[in-house]
Amino acid sequence: MRKRSSSIGGQAVIEGVMMRGERSIATAVRDEKGNIVVESKYVKPTKDKNFLFRTPFLRGIFNFVSTMFVGVGTLLRSGEVFDGETQPSKAEQWFAKTFKLDVFSVVMAFAVVLGVALSLVLFYFLPQLIVTGIEELFRIDTSANIGVQIGMNLLEGAIRMLIFVGYIALTALMKDVRRTYMYHGAEHKTISCYEHGLELTVENAQKMTTIHDRCGTTFMFITMVISVLVFSLTGWSEQLWLRLVLRLALIPVVAGISYEILKFLAKFDNKFVRMLKAPGLALQKLTTRQPQDDMVEVAIAAFKTVQAMDADPNLPELRFDTKLLFHKVEKEMVELCGGDTARAHAIMSAVLAVNEEELTKVSHIKSSKLELMKAIARGEADPDAERAKAEEEKRAEARQSGEKTDASDDDEGANVGTDAQTNTEDADKSDGSESGE
Repeated sequence: MRKRSSSIGGQAVIEGVMMRGERSIATAVRDEKGNIVVESKYVKPTKDKNFLFRTPFLRGIFNFVSTMFVGVGTLLRSGEVFDGETQPSKAEQWFAKTFKLDVFSVVMAFAVVLGVALSLVLFYFLPQLIVTGIEELFRIDTSANIGVQIGMNLLEGAIRMLIFVGYIALTALMKDVRRTYMYHGAEHKTISCYEHGLELTVENAQKMTTIHDRCGTTFMFITMVISVLVFSLTGWSEQLWLRLVLRLALIPVVAGISYEILKFLAKFDNKFVRMLKAPGLALQKLTTRQPQDDMVEVAIAAFKTVQAMDADPNLPELRFDTKLLFHKVEKEMVELCGGDTARAHAIMSAVLAVNEEELTKVSHIKSSKLELMKAIARGEADPDAERAKAEEEKRAEARQSGEKTDASDDDEGANVGTDAQTNTEDADKSDGSESGE
């Protein structure tokens, strides 16, 4: 029996959820002030992309790579929301002024590289190392016949599966990861609520299960199974490095086959299909948790934004109000002012409510402040009025913190901004082709 499926998929991010539709992506995050902030953008629909994105098996490879880049980028971007809410430390200011780089971005980029390296070691190098040790310990002659070679490949695959499941189970013990898994559950509940034809409310979504057919966890499990079958047919080299290179080279093939299988299984619901999906769905019990109501609110905000933007391509894109490096803001303002550095500095000083001499102490500026600067440069806002507003904001902050306003603070204006808001309305429900969660 063919089942209905939405065209919207997503993923959990740091304190939020990203949703992706046919022509848009929206990420909703609850910031440290408790507000839901949304960032969104339009993307090219699959039907308008290169034919490789629509060709069976090849589309799995290209979608896998594309999804990975978008997923990592969104994860890093959501982290900037919290980095943008904090006062830059002296070390961060020094790093930004000296190297013209944001220390948070550098740390996150390093974390991504380290994560990829760890994945390769855990899921590819370690299983082969263990099997090689078993081969040496029991003096197994892998050149004896093809059956022994296939058996060694299957053993390696089984060990890889155990490491994979163990890794997920262990990471679930970490507090921050558990919260991400709760947002993962909120994402699934929101999509399931829509697919069941219910109004998108927290109450309705919480009635849904945290398990979903199109989850990336299921895709990962299917990929693991397919890799065991594919690798078992590639022979068994006594050279460890050669086996590793071969495994890595076959990852695109495995991804292409796995994508087609997941896509096929998501369209049907019968006893046979449920049996094939059961292990992957069971694994989701580790990667999802029952979310809190406020987490479901975040997921619904992301979903409704994508709904609205998919239905109306004229809606404006939204941006998080994150910190920007001073030198980048300065460069953009000087260009906007036609190369007039003095005018650019005057505008920046007005918006930040600091003297021009004190601009040299500023390391970061909120993106909302940059937008005000641009408006003044275009003649759409009055610099004196904006300075007065900024000074009043500083006085209000000083009153709230019980401290006196100090106009010479190192990073005045760096943490003053407006939260990105979204005002969306439900679009017509559709039965589009699924996108990976």
